[in-house]
Amino acid sequence: MTDREKYLFDIQGYLVVKNFLADDEVARLNAAFDANRDRMGEDGNSNTGKSTTLVGAKRGMFSGMLTWEHPWCEPFRDLLAHPKAVPYLNEMHGRGWRMDHAPFALFARTGAEGLILHGPGHHFDGSQYYVYKNGQMRCGMVVFQYQLADVNAGDGGFCCVPGSHKANYPCPREIVEWESDQELAYNVPCKAGDLLIFNEATTHGTRPWTASHERRSLLYRYSPKYLHFAGGYHQTSFPDWVDELTPAQRAVLEPPYIYNRPLIEDDGVSVVRPRRD
Repeated sequence: MTDREKYLFDIQGYLVVKNFLADDEVARLNAAFDANRDRMGEDGNSNTGKSTTLVGAKRGMFSGMLTWEHPWCEPFRDLLAHPKAVPYLNEMHGRGWRMDHAPFALFARTGAEGLILHGPGHHFDGSQYYVYKNGQMRCGMVVFQYQLADVNAGDGGFCCVPGSHKANYPCPREIVEWESDQELAYNVPCKAGDLLIFNEATTHGTRPWTASHERRSLLYRYSPKYLHFAGGYHQTSFPDWVDELTPAQRAVLEPPYIYNRPLIEDDGVSVVRPRRD
């Protein structure tokens, strides 16, 4: 993680990593979704509150991609411990981070609804936070949002209030529901293949989708090795399909604990298990 990236993430609460995925990686992920279109359901996290500006058609949602049959599961499993992601997660969480809950994808067509702004913002949350001390940052849960289609300024989709991970006051309801000060909810532009990383402590939400092309955003969520935010891969025993994963990919799915934990090396393949870390 470069000094520039650290600075931007520190002051904004989010970071865009350009061209993170190669063209063939984007193509494989999109092909997997296209081949499994019948698996798409509605977004179960729909919440527009009492807003008159966020309403629209329901967003589409994919989940369970890690368990799809071969070859469709493969590009999603490849992202679990992507070598390019490891340095970012090591910087934000320290070594030994883990997947917090299962990855999912949000799809939207013109007129799809938004989502109210949310995040702890002004108060400390033991699983959603940002701190800087002794020359290093540490975060609670962070989200890696892979964009599989372009998001131009004003298209809609992910938005956030930059810098709100350090807020001291609660976000007023009229801003939460995007009824006032709409410019605060910054719609972050990205290209297909870009990675958008944001801290769950940053006040964020979704603006209604207005573009003529389909929104395609794939989300992976990670937490420090000792934390768990939401339901997902936290079992003490794994299902059979986990045996097909590499040691590094399997390490990502470990439950929260510290002692004698498998740690993923920078190559995204090798794993070490020190007695203490």
